[in-house]
Amino acid sequence: MKFLVLLSISMIMLSGAFSVNATVSNGALTENDIEWCHEAYPQYKTLGLSWFLENYHYSIEARVCASLYEDQIWQYKGDDRIKKLVEQSKYFVELEIEESEKEAQSGQVDPTPAGISEKSNSITKMSSDGTILVKIETTDATSGEYMGINVIFNDLEDKLVKHVNYDLRVTQNQQEFLVVKSQHAEKGMAEHWTRPLFSDDPVDVQVTILGMGLPKDRENWTGQNDESLTFYAVPEFGILTLTILMISIMLVIILVRKSKLVQKI
Repeated sequence: MKFLVLLSISMIMLSGAFSVNATVSNGALTENDIEWCHEAYPQYKTLGLSWFLENYHYSIEARVCASLYEDQIWQYKGDDRIKKLVEQSKYFVELEIEESEKEAQSGQVDPTPAGISEKSNSITKMSSDGTILVKIETTDATSGEYMGINVIFNDLEDKLVKHVNYDLRVTQNQQEFLVVKSQHAEKGMAEHWTRPLFSDDPVDVQVTILGMGLPKDRENWTGQNDESLTFYAVPEFGILTLTILMISIMLVIILVRKSKLVQKI
């Protein structure tokens, strides 16, 4: 009975999504969809994958756009860029359909886009001078539980940057759950844990780079000084979210199969 209620709610929420998903009835995003991907890209880069998918209700467009963002084709600057992105989107749509059919058989749904190989709670941002990549990896934000955070500093060659000094602040609904000052990542990475969270609401993680060098030799620190980067860690996926996602994927499968049937006729 509970599932039927959730199913009904999900269908109501998705009533407006059917027309949106119809744009991929030919098995690929349209040029208008690709333009939307461009418009939404700053949100993806700033707020991260989990927020992006949740905000756009795990639609097929959002999932395929996310896969395009992480693909090398997104950096292509040729005159036929839009055409190539449309062609690549067809590949990612096919991946989504294949994965969703497997998930339908197994009963286990993975909300991560099929085109993104790394499936973890991780977000990466670049310092303003383009020299340091700051990556955070977190456990799920769950009410009543501690949240673990790995802070990792890499250069552009993906090598760890040693002796990074930084501050770390973690908040949820503007309440502080962890504040540590003058931390030192000797080998370029460090682990932290918050106190138990009060809810399943999104968590803000702020990393402030203070400079590179030995803790007691601040006068000779190099690199960025007092630059703050903010990350958003969202809760783990609930049953309603997974139900919405499953229905959305099934709609896409039906539309694509219907399109193929019409083409044969």
